[in-house]
Amino acid sequence: MNTKKLLLTLIAILTYSISNAQSADDVFNLLIQKGLVKQTEADSIRAEYAFNQQAIKEKQKTFGVLSSRNLSIGGYTQLRFQSLQEPKKIDGFDIRRARLDIKGNFSPEWEYRLQTDFAVSPKIIDAYFVYKPYDGFKITGGQFIIPNSLESTTSDNTLETIDRAQVSGLVGRNKDAIGDQNGRDIGLQVSGSLFQNSSNRFLLDYYVSYFNGQGINKGDLNEAKDIAARLVAHPTAFLDFGASYSNGYDNWETTAAKAATYNPAIGSVITIKTPATNAINTNNVQNRIGADVSLNYNDFNLRAEYLQAQQGYGLKKDGWYVQVGYFAIPTKLQFVAKYDTFNKDLNASVNNKTNFLTLGTNVYLNSFTKIQLNYKHYSDNFAIASGNKDEIVAQLQLKF
Repeated sequence: MNTKKLLLTLIAILTYSISNAQSADDVFNLLIQKGLVKQTEADSIRAEYAFNQQAIKEKQKTFGVLSSRNLSIGGYTQLRFQSLQEPKKIDGFDIRRARLDIKGNFSPEWEYRLQTDFAVSPKIIDAYFVYKPYDGFKITGGQFIIPNSLESTTSDNTLETIDRAQVSGLVGRNKDAIGDQNGRDIGLQVSGSLFQNSSNRFLLDYYVSYFNGQGINKGDLNEAKDIAARLVAHPTAFLDFGASYSNGYDNWETTAAKAATYNPAIGSVITIKTPATNAINTNNVQNRIGADVSLNYNDFNLRAEYLQAQQGYGLKKDGWYVQVGYFAIPTKLQFVAKYDTFNKDLNASVNNKTNFLTLGTNVYLNSFTKIQLNYKHYSDNFAIASGNKDEIVAQLQLKF
């Protein structure tokens, strides 16, 4: 048995050293020809070697890709089921996201990333390069996340609730004036981490960006560009404070009749569908400000954020959310509660707020599988009752 183990080790070394010039079988045959082992011994060793190699492959969590430079390929898929209480909505399954994420570097100073999403319709999510000669100075160019808002800059696969807060729609998500842009745009950014302390922790992160202002996979439609800035302070190892600002003059489709559709009865602008011939492209102000706080202490975390935006026509919107989470079983079972409120017209004479209370459970089966279950209770303050819009949502996330 000791002889077999010795030979097995020898074969593994030889196989590694010849770097695919010869297979393991070639090495076995060579040993037989030289009379170092008998055929029966070789067959036994070969079987044990194959068994050990299979065990190594099964334990392997990452797989290399042949490339002239460092390269990693990952991604994730989110399968969602929605049970909607609103009578006109249909329950069902959907593939919410199907992401393929490629990252790499040419040197310690140069990195790149390409992330695509194949759910619904294929589209590029991220496509950028990073030049980082120092911790305090980094240049990013291409299509990437706008540095505005805590929740919007949080990756979709690490969110503690299935859906983002309503107010995240003000920074390139689903309620943005130019539609859902996955919180991203095309441009350049300077960023970095400053003031490193004795614990090798940086006290301040900064981001200053210059964007088209039109969202993902789209060229600019006017000469104006958006400017976005964000500061995040880390006074302690478990507490962060953030502040964001952006200013733009963007071009998006409106209707010629829209400015005259203010309804004093409900104190809000009503969008009326008009023929395509009445559609016009108009330059509109798109400004945003926000502040946020994040606390992560042992198995407890807290997130809170406020955002306000001006989106053309003098229309102002704002909203905020508070979220708490606790791991009942560390790294495995988490309970989450979140309250978010959104006001679609701050100048209206009546209260236009819509509110969601979300109660959720997250189960982390392992490093690549997460199961989420959320109950979302909807309420509003409109003069006309909107009916029951509560939701029960479940989501399975698989990463690779």
